[in-house]
Amino acid sequence: MPLLDVKTGVVLLAAGEGKRFGGGKLIAEFRGRPLWEWATETAENIDFSERILVIGPDGPIRARPTWRLVENPVAKQGMGTSIAAGIRALTDCDRVIIMLADMPLVSRAHLDRLIAAQGVGFTRYPDGSAGCPAIFPRSVFALLETLDGDRGARSLGLGEVELIAPAHERELADVDEACDLQRLASADLGSVMQFGN
Repeated sequence: MPLLDVKTGVVLLAAGEGKRFGGGKLIAEFRGRPLWEWATETAENIDFSERILVIGPDGPIRARPTWRLVENPVAKQGMGTSIAAGIRALTDCDRVIIMLADMPLVSRAHLDRLIAAQGVGFTRYPDGSAGCPAIFPRSVFALLETLDGDRGARSLGLGEVELIAPAHERELADVDEACDLQRLASADLGSVMQFGN
């Protein structure tokens, strides 16, 4: 199937409680707006066939134009349940990118590189490990729907995968604790923020 005819969706995981942060992580302010909105705005700059936002049952995040809100009632059991919920909610996609709402610096350019991948593609981290954002073809959707607890897609044994590094390591910054957000807010991120966002 020609790449132009391939429908790619996106699932943004925003169902975590942010316990290590002390709660309220995704709505904490980062550079003038809530943390979670950075990832959504980057994804909105790409012509995804559908956009799914997975939230927890008591989460503070509300609907956003062009996104379909999907509540994961068992989000407390771990990220695997949110991946499964997001995949089940897709209606007409040949592939899907999974993103995390606590990674505000991921660029459109990096998502474009993932979209150009053939088959399964993970982001390559500096230590050589595979992580999010990641892209998956429809052929593995059924496997992704089996995820539970804190098991991520790497636990599934998906065979040969492509590892794709971002242009700048700082794109991979995620926010787990309040000090992480403070560090990012005070860092000089000019070169990162211009990467296609």
